[in-house]
Amino acid sequence: MRSFIILLCALLASCKTQHFEEITLTSPTMVHIEPDSRAIEQLNHKWGDEDFQVIIDDVMWHHSELMIHVDSLAMDQITTDTQHLKLIGGGQQWQINMDTTDVKWRYIYFDGKNFVEKDAISMLAYLTENN
Repeated sequence: MRSFIILLCALLASCKTQHFEEITLTSPTMVHIEPDSRAIEQLNHKWGDEDFQVIIDDVMWHHSELMIHVDSLAMDQITTDTQHLKLIGGGQQWQINMDTTDVKWRYIYFDGKNFVEKDAISMLAYLTENN
């Protein structure tokens, strides 16, 4: 009987469907996905308190530089810590599951037709060259 209950629990867990928040984009938009509190705790544990503070400071500086540039372009912005996201735009759909990636800060630019994903530094260069 115990084996049956364990098997049933495992089966139910594997059938669990994830809900993806849908966002429809119709104009140039910068989508920034940041880590949720659970991911932040994991990073702090992984890096240790001292390194965590240094790395977060660096991440936030590059994020700020990118967002200042995005503001100067008068572009729409979406910032979320949603870990399951579906972006829809330009006849395309992009489903993102942050639980399956080591990248914890993601920047996705929608130009009105296509999606482009880069880290903050590369995205700033890309937007500077293409806008």
